[in-house]
Amino acid sequence: MPDTKNTLTAIAAIGVIAAACSWIYFGQVNATKHNTVLHQRVGEVLAEQTVELIGTQGKVVTIAIATKEWPELKTQIEAFNKKLAALGKFEVRDYEMDTKDQPKYGVGTGLSGRRYIRTVKKNENADVFVSFIGAPKFDDAERAELEAGKKPKLIAESRGTDNLIKLFKHELIQVAVASRYQYPSPGPENPKTPDEWFTKQYQIVTPKTANTLPKPEQD
Repeated sequence: MPDTKNTLTAIAAIGVIAAACSWIYFGQVNATKHNTVLHQRVGEVLAEQTVELIGTQGKVVTIAIATKEWPELKTQIEAFNKKLAALGKFEVRDYEMDTKDQPKYGVGTGLSGRRYIRTVKKNENADVFVSFIGAPKFDDAERAELEAGKKPKLIAESRGTDNLIKLFKHELIQVAVASRYQYPSPGPENPKTPDEWFTKQYQIVTPKTANTLPKPEQD
């Protein structure tokens, strides 16, 4: 009996430790996997650029993916919607891309040109499209198809810059919130405010500043 009692006590103790570890991981470690202040500001900047582009009212279509595996994306979208509502009166339609068997999709990593075209055709009256998952990559036929009609306005968060030059050249994007490519950043070395964090990590690219984009490397 004493052995049985000791065994049960040990099992109970292990259960308590496991529960504590789970709480620490999900409540503390997992919560710090992304910089909340930074990604809130990214969402706000996307909203501010939307207003800068189309004014204080209009139809906005957002393009994203499921946020379950991307807590930073959830933070960005929530901040975007809150800021946009504070800045004007907008009709927002959300498109969530199916990422089944498509591991390439992520925050700012790149959008299929064909999927983007399909979204545009389903929303011909949209004033602007806002992509949280990157700028679209077109082949020549896809680009020609898009250029044949009314060119949609696009704002995209982009972690890469390789295809942005062509998009700006063909007026298929108006604003890119891109990962910083010019160093050193003009902000402080140790950022503290949301704007300082944003300046350290991101740049806003428009047609006027597209000439600062780094040229794609030649194969």
